[in-house]
Amino acid sequence: MTQPYDPNQPPPYGAPAQPYGSPPPPPPPAYGSPDGGYGPPPGQRVNDPAPMGMRLLARIIDGILTGGISLALSYAFGMHVFETTNSNGTHEVSFQAYNGDYFELALIGLIITAGYEIGMLVARGATLGKMAVGVRVAMLENGQNPTFSAALTRWVIPAVAGTVLPLFEAIIFLSPFFDPTHRNRGWYDLAAKTIAVRTK
Repeated sequence: MTQPYDPNQPPPYGAPAQPYGSPPPPPPPAYGSPDGGYGPPPGQRVNDPAPMGMRLLARIIDGILTGGISLALSYAFGMHVFETTNSNGTHEVSFQAYNGDYFELALIGLIITAGYEIGMLVARGATLGKMAVGVRVAMLENGQNPTFSAALTRWVIPAVAGTVLPLFEAIIFLSPFFDPTHRNRGWYDLAAKTIAVRTK
């Protein structure tokens, strides 16, 4: 005699897990769902702008990294940025980046910062400095990593301004304070359609 199906008991060996016609088991929680998924997809938190203090600290970290690499390469190519001279028994430090050296140093700096920032934003959505403080850059439209054109636009605006006059670059980096929407989007973010968000 066939025993009635008891859902609380495991099925006998070789028997189907559930009787024919029973409803299928519920699907696993979706990616990013609040009931046990894997957390929010990377870059989807476009409504959580990163504070300016975190972004400033990230810029400082990145500036130290790229500046150190640029300085090392300048010495490798024979460009001595600083020189110690002896005048009347005293030591003086003089800046040696002039004429052709200035443009060579500027070019090295632009190449290093462009490759570093654009490459990291496209691949990871954040530079090492941003990763350290918990900030990433996302496309405002879909929260994904910036496209190459967006990352290039985001880098080239302050870079060109800084090459012309460092004060212009400082003003552009302070432009998120002027965002009327209070989402801390700078002029370069507006042009690239990106936003800097928190990850922590």
